[in-house]
Amino acid sequence: MNLSARWKWFAGVGLVLTLFSANADALTPVATAPTPTVHRGDPEIQQKRLAFMRNAAAVGLIIGIEDNSPITRVRVSRKFISLSTVEKEDILNVVWAYYKTEDPRKNVVLIIEQTSEKKIGEYSPAKGGLKMK
Repeated sequence: MNLSARWKWFAGVGLVLTLFSANADALTPVATAPTPTVHRGDPEIQQKRLAFMRNAAAVGLIIGIEDNSPITRVRVSRKFISLSTVEKEDILNVVWAYYKTEDPRKNVVLIIEQTSEKKIGEYSPAKGGLKMK
């Protein structure tokens, strides 16, 4: 069966959301919330994305998110780096979608390795998805 890219994305995100959704309510925020502005997008979907990011942090995949510039930076752990490319893309797509919805000018998520604090990749659907060094 040949699935479209969109269907694969929804299936992947659904699987990852299911894995992380067990303790969403008990977590603290991963990143500084964007400055309140006119809300863009569906608030319910944004809350699900935020819960997903919190859960990714709770299981040690994401260490933190910096969103203080036109570019979003995600600090990741070795655990994240060991994931498959598809799993990494599924996680980063949720991060990208959340911040892109809040600020349509944001087009890329930089991936920063936790220990070295160096850029190890980037994610942007408009630029071909995940690119790791």
